[in-house]
Amino acid sequence: VAMLLVPMEGIGWGFYRMTAGIYLGLAVLALWARIWLLVHGLSAGAAWGQLFHLLAVPATGTLLVYGLLVLAFLISLWGKHPGWSRRLLWWASIAGVAGLGLDAFALGRDARALPALAILANAWLSSALLGLTFTGMLLGHWYLNEPGLPTRHVWRMAHWFLVAVLVQGLFPVAYALLALAVGDPALAGRILGVIPGRPILFGGRVLIGTLATLVVALVIRNTLKIPNVQSATGFFYIAILTVLLGEVLGRALLLFTGIPF
Repeated sequence: VAMLLVPMEGIGWGFYRMTAGIYLGLAVLALWARIWLLVHGLSAGAAWGQLFHLLAVPATGTLLVYGLLVLAFLISLWGKHPGWSRRLLWWASIAGVAGLGLDAFALGRDARALPALAILANAWLSSALLGLTFTGMLLGHWYLNEPGLPTRHVWRMAHWFLVAVLVQGLFPVAYALLALAVGDPALAGRILGVIPGRPILFGGRVLIGTLATLVVALVIRNTLKIPNVQSATGFFYIAILTVLLGEVLGRALLLFTGIPF
């Protein structure tokens, strides 16, 4: 989805080929892992109906569609028809968002409405943050190869990266307030109970995944005001580390507490 922020005209086809190729490789790895898990589940005695009920098969099928659309998008780039390529990128993005939504829905299928929606929203937010970070890093790297490009493209990526960091960081607060607003103080208490219950995981999630990433995002914006794209790219590399570690800690909190962070 983050690639949609970069216009095809003026940035160079090479950037899209490089980025789409990397995302296609990641999709192939994810698809291989999911197929292996499906085969392992079937060999362990799980029925097809059970796997459909758990949304494992639909989510895997959606991931396959996503991979095929990314492949079609990558092939279309050599034809240099921006309209067709843009449509394929949109469809690939929709398929990716849908597949992630199916996984999140399966994870929260036994929860009540608000916790299930929170898991879904958190999954989409995390995906957006990771995508903006990685695509921003690749875009900044492309600027090193094409130094004459206008900085407004990488500036737009940095802006939405900062927005994603803020929204993701405020998500637990908004979740707790929404729980109180709908008359579920017990859920709000469970959310707040994560702090004393898992202090190390929570502290790491906030300090590294939110505060450190927020500082890096602000530094990126300041360096682009100079403008110094090379320095901003270096800080995007740092952001990759803080965001990844923060998301790992957030998934650990979800695993141990059932609360998305």
